[in-house]
Amino acid sequence: MSEPAPIEQHREDLDLLLRGFQVSRMLRLVADLGIADKIARDGAVSLHDLAARCSVLPEPLTRVMRALAAFQIFQVSTDGIVSHSPRSLLLRIDTPNSMHHSARFWTGPGSWKAWGELDVAMTGGTPHEVAWNMSRFDYLRQHPAEARAFDAMMANFPDNRHAALAEAYDFSAPRLIVDIGGGNGAALRHILARFPKPHGLVFDREDVVTALKPRDLMDGRMTAQGGDFFKQVPGGADLYLVIRVLHDWKDEDCLRILRACRSAMDLNGMLLLGEQILEPDPAHGRPTGYLIDMQMMAMFGQARERTEAEFRDLLDRSGFVLTRVVPTRSPVSIIEAQPLPGNG
Repeated sequence: MSEPAPIEQHREDLDLLLRGFQVSRMLRLVADLGIADKIARDGAVSLHDLAARCSVLPEPLTRVMRALAAFQIFQVSTDGIVSHSPRSLLLRIDTPNSMHHSARFWTGPGSWKAWGELDVAMTGGTPHEVAWNMSRFDYLRQHPAEARAFDAMMANFPDNRHAALAEAYDFSAPRLIVDIGGGNGAALRHILARFPKPHGLVFDREDVVTALKPRDLMDGRMTAQGGDFFKQVPGGADLYLVIRVLHDWKDEDCLRILRACRSAMDLNGMLLLGEQILEPDPAHGRPTGYLIDMQMMAMFGQARERTEAEFRDLLDRSGFVLTRVVPTRSPVSIIEAQPLPGNG
């Protein structure tokens, strides 16, 4: 058996966790400057030349790059030459599932200020609403650049969830798949690229779908429709996807979304939820799952990640029966549900 870590190691580890926000903020800075893409994959550049490429001063940039290099993000030599590390390569936009977008999103202004008000959640408040005096979705509507950064982050999420979902389930039978709250259509594009038969429809807010380009819609194989999924969703589909949507909402709102889906479906339809199922015992769960749960609390108050039992309860109360849970190679699982008679 290995010896337990000494108290000094625990102290150092905790100290780094306490200052993690500093690393996150520096990562957003270098992502905003596009630094990873200004250094060739196998190349190197002087800090002075890099600063010139970014139109910033060399001295403060040197200090930021040294600090990140201490966390194995970039490499900085003693004579001021910068090159890539395995971690900094993940920040390049041309890297599959680039973390550039996550670096820009997590400490973006809307989220950054909301986390500063986290205390209010302890007494039933919503940190984002206290910070900005508006809901998260109203904020994104009023800050389209940040909303598009969110869409890009979701499309390139580091767990590669969209490809994992497409690989884990047989989507060959449906004629039409509707993705409720489908954002920029990334999930549907992965599915349709693997399965030639279905067509897809992205359903989301008007401001989201109007930002889609023809290439996003696979040049006609997908369509887009704006609307309010609390009130009504498009009918006539064989399969309805609700991927990473329910965790944005409290239980009462989730029931409204699910009941709108049920009203649009016939008994032969199928509902698939794509969600990270929260492990009730944190000793066996992924830390990122609990961090996302905290992000939901900071942004939306009562929104949350949920256990399998909690998803089953929501489905039962909205006219569905949970038929199976399909794991994927990402943390996101597919929760399959069928409509119950008499609830349409």
